[in-house]
Amino acid sequence: MVCRWLAAAALVPLANGLLPSWPARNMPDHPPSPHRRSKPVRVSSFYDGEFDLPPLPPVPGEDAAPDPRPSISFFEPSSDSDLFLPPQAPDAVREGEMGGEIGRYGDAGGGRTEGYWAGLQEAPDRLRASDLNELLQPDHLDRLRFANFPMQSYGALFQWDVLVRDAIEVYRQPWARVAAEHNLPLPDDEEVMRAAGMRPERAIQQTFRWTDDWGETQRLAFDHYEMKADVLRTHAFEPAEGALEWLGILNEYKVPCCLCAGSALDRASAELAMTKAGLDHLVTDFVTIEDGCETAEQSFLVSCIKVRRPPERCVVFADEQHAITAAHEVTSKAVAVLTSGARGGSTRHADTRVSALDDLSLMTLRELFKGVPVR
Repeated sequence: MVCRWLAAAALVPLANGLLPSWPARNMPDHPPSPHRRSKPVRVSSFYDGEFDLPPLPPVPGEDAAPDPRPSISFFEPSSDSDLFLPPQAPDAVREGEMGGEIGRYGDAGGGRTEGYWAGLQEAPDRLRASDLNELLQPDHLDRLRFANFPMQSYGALFQWDVLVRDAIEVYRQPWARVAAEHNLPLPDDEEVMRAAGMRPERAIQQTFRWTDDWGETQRLAFDHYEMKADVLRTHAFEPAEGALEWLGILNEYKVPCCLCAGSALDRASAELAMTKAGLDHLVTDFVTIEDGCETAEQSFLVSCIKVRRPPERCVVFADEQHAITAAHEVTSKAVAVLTSGARGGSTRHADTRVSALDDLSLMTLRELFKGVPVR
């Protein structure tokens, strides 16, 4: 018995020198205890290099190579002071989407996307008042603004004849010069004013009946264009009675105003006439030959787009029966201004009639829409 005990005691040091002294908790097959911290095991202590192992995370305390992948962040401040600021707005998907200078009629977007305003970019002969009454309705913020400032919900559309004095001279003199140069019969004022709303070629053949030859008609129309440009450069335009005061009141209450020249003037001539009359700073926009309008109805619809008001909330100021009828055709209100150069015809079907623009007031404008429901 004593011999067995001595033999076992002699073999213990030999066993301790031959076997590795790894603690059981640090073996790869046994996870470390969560209650005690242990030194990470080196792979080289048990990896013989015969098979590939996935890379291990870096050992704490040693220098680790930076991660080449970019960090994911929804907001990267440019400085310490920008930490609590909201991120910048993303760029527009395509040019003009955020309401820039887009489309046929300029800045008609009003901050909305191009898809919403696609119906407003049609040619003038394809525009309809019913469509514009739906598309040009104010949004939520505009409704709140119009509730506080009701005058801003209206639009004022002026025929250029009612804003200047003796506008008939601009129509009469070019045709008189053409007739004198080519020995043609001189047209009277009624024929001249009837031809003011149509193309010169049509007026020569159908109104004045000077010729039926198309080549001769084009030559006379070109001479008329040159004569009219010369008259516009030399004519001394003066504002009509009460025009300066009435436009000043509308601008004070931020009612958008548009000048409707239709096919009578180009934009340069219209701007020149308003500048000479001292009204250029009171007119918001112009509808001229460049817009491609052939009738008064088309001119008024394009004007509604430019002032961003539905036709049913616009007022047309005109001095002829045809323009008043056209205003009612596009569901707008009509005010007949009985100027000295009135083009004849009855104006009794206008919503109201005044002898001059100085007879108008803001209450007159409000009374026109009395009983009209606001959508």
